[in-house]
Amino acid sequence: MNDRSGKESSSARPASPLREAVRARFYPFAAAQGFVRAKSAHPHFAVFRRSTQSTIHVFELQWDKYHRQCFVVNFGDAPISGVTVHGTHVPAANIETYQCTNHGQLKPRGCPYVRCWFREKKPLLQVLTSGQRRYQPDEVVDQLIALFPELDAWWTRRDRGSHLSLLRIAAPVTQAT
Repeated sequence: MNDRSGKESSSARPASPLREAVRARFYPFAAAQGFVRAKSAHPHFAVFRRSTQSTIHVFELQWDKYHRQCFVVNFGDAPISGVTVHGTHVPAANIETYQCTNHGQLKPRGCPYVRCWFREKKPLLQVLTSGQRRYQPDEVVDQLIALFPELDAWWTRRDRGSHLSLLRIAAPVTQAT
């Protein structure tokens, strides 16, 4: 569609420096950890999955719906056989974080608000001590990469890192003898 000047116009927003930094540095990091990015039609979510012998690990970057430059990492895991949600079987290859039997969030600060997500805007105390209002995009990505091992610790040993907020945890399944 052309605008009044005759130039091609697009309804898509240009990518922010933070999104570009995440794509350039974090996506390859996630791939090196064995995660594969899933195709998504939703611009606010980037979903990644990794399979083990018995479990699917899934996480997504959830960007702010009002286009503020911040995101949270939602994560979960489920049996490799998939899950049944409201009577419908969801195979492991299609599982989203909210469908996982165990799921939570990874955030740099521990509160339920958007101000605690990964973001360029610094907390007030850091503004006062550093004299700068914003992190550089690469600093936010560095923060994400530094905290990501907490997710692996949860998936492998169920260690609850200080930056993990667990929203739902399934009761352990015991096998009958």
